[in-house]
Amino acid sequence: MTAIRGLLLFLALSVLVCTVRGPVAQTQSDVRIVTSVELVQIPVIVFDDKGAVAPNLKKDDFRVLDNGLEQHLLYCDRERQSVSFVILADQSSSMASKMPFVQEAALSVLDSDVPRDAYNDEFSVFGIETRVKRLIPFTRDQHDLERRLPLLLAPTNGSTALFDGIYLGVSTANREAENKRRAVIIISDGGDNHSRYNLHEIKDFLEEADVPVFAVMAGPAFQFPNIFLPREKKSKRFPEPGENSKPQFPGSSLANSGNDYIGPAERRGPHNLKTLTEVTGGGVFTAHNMEDLPRIVRTIGLAVRYRYILTYKPISRGEAGAVPGEGNNRHKLRIELCPKDKFTGYGIPYYKRGYSRIE
Repeated sequence: MTAIRGLLLFLALSVLVCTVRGPVAQTQSDVRIVTSVELVQIPVIVFDDKGAVAPNLKKDDFRVLDNGLEQHLLYCDRERQSVSFVILADQSSSMASKMPFVQEAALSVLDSDVPRDAYNDEFSVFGIETRVKRLIPFTRDQHDLERRLPLLLAPTNGSTALFDGIYLGVSTANREAENKRRAVIIISDGGDNHSRYNLHEIKDFLEEADVPVFAVMAGPAFQFPNIFLPREKKSKRFPEPGENSKPQFPGSSLANSGNDYIGPAERRGPHNLKTLTEVTGGGVFTAHNMEDLPRIVRTIGLAVRYRYILTYKPISRGEAGAVPGEGNNRHKLRIELCPKDKFTGYGIPYYKRGYSRIE
């Protein structure tokens, strides 16, 4: 129930500051005057007290504070857009006994509960181990993905280059994705022991990337039989895509295994994922059993696909004041639903909490 309750309290936010050209005025002396108005647009995703995407919210239901001062909202629009998803699947040795979890989580991203022909969602999959491998380039063929993923997501004896995978996944989304809306979903324990980049470098990179990142972790109950661990002998490789044989994955049957190795990298995993996802406006979710997993991942997908756009013209820099230690260009944000008694059970713990003013 803890994991499901956490899903009720979700909001993913990213901030776009744009300059809008105003009307052009023509005077009698033929002097052209062009006005510029700076607008802040906040994509907001709200879940109601039943875990569904909250519909029919209006402008007056939101309260936005920019540097502590309440803003006057100009518009509140709800939209559904096509999304470009990047799935980062951890295939390293630390996840070898949890590959059925990895596979089920990846498949759940494809299940959006909406007609597939209505939108142009696309998906790309990366495998993370000693080296980051691009398993599937961006594609809209979900049937083909469902068929190929069990073959592609096989366990390995590799190390974990998670930070490199995040960098490559986000960079690829920004460079190749056809949809304006993008999201990265990490399926991993969060450990890293083989990346060129470190945690702070990736955090700084994500702050500027404007791509929400979410992570799904397996709880302690996910222990699968030893038959799903990779073989140590190198004479027999796991089947490559296109071969007749394919690895077998169990349904919901779980078994205890004493072979899981929890090293220093894995112990830092939850902290790594929390640090990296929250800076993007995303969050970390833990599935405690197989029944939780599809609901969690599907809810993340819906959260990315459906959102409100709140638009306001920020007050002047002098009125707003500066954020201590960060100069006048840095703005801190807070979003609330009001009145509170009307939205009991709603929550907004995850969102990008600031933006830098563009001069």
